[in-house]
Amino acid sequence: MTTLSRWTAAALVLGLGAVAASAAPSRFEAGVLAELNRFRSDPAGYIDVLRDYRDRFDGRLLIADDDSEIHIMTNEGVTAVDEAIHDLRSEKPLARLQHSELLAAAAADHVAAQSRSGAVGHYTRGNGPGERMTARGGGPYVNEVITYGHHSPAGVVHQLLIDDGVPDRGHRHSLLRREHRYAGVACGPHRVHRTMCVTLMSQTPDGSPPPPPKRPPVTAPR
Repeated sequence: MTTLSRWTAAALVLGLGAVAASAAPSRFEAGVLAELNRFRSDPAGYIDVLRDYRDRFDGRLLIADDDSEIHIMTNEGVTAVDEAIHDLRSEKPLARLQHSELLAAAAADHVAAQSRSGAVGHYTRGNGPGERMTARGGGPYVNEVITYGHHSPAGVVHQLLIDDGVPDRGHRHSLLRREHRYAGVACGPHRVHRTMCVTLMSQTPDGSPPPPPKRPPVTAPR
């Protein structure tokens, strides 16, 4: 289980992914977005899901949920889970994320490159999420999260929320950003970690700068 994080332009963080650039979302990718929206629609209510996840631990070992997964030795065990549960108690509902084909295409470009190379991280040949979006005709104002090694949509979201071994919990904070309105998910095979999933999020469907906030008109003094 591997996660990475970093900011680019407005924001950027890393998580898990995979396949073709402009195809319709696969069932797995649609499931990741649905699970993200399940969490965002009621962060405090999602605590019950994390409590069930917590029960799968034997010390620091996370027991596989089914035969398609392997047991995973975590860094922190239930400590990171308990912290996530504590943080979500005071969180209010967040806006649902709408699917963006452009964000998904840029995410899929990264998955395609790392599927072949076995590399990890936000960059391929020096190009990060902002550059990938620009190459696709969009803007660089995106937040990226990537996870490696999970085999269910829920597992992707759980790992990003719990953020085991990441001191600043950057993935958790990224999923909780109120400004996000759009997301694109791409998932697929990985030569080293078996699977990966990349999610790009933004305030706009194409990563362009968000419009400035509306200000009330100024009334001229009489």
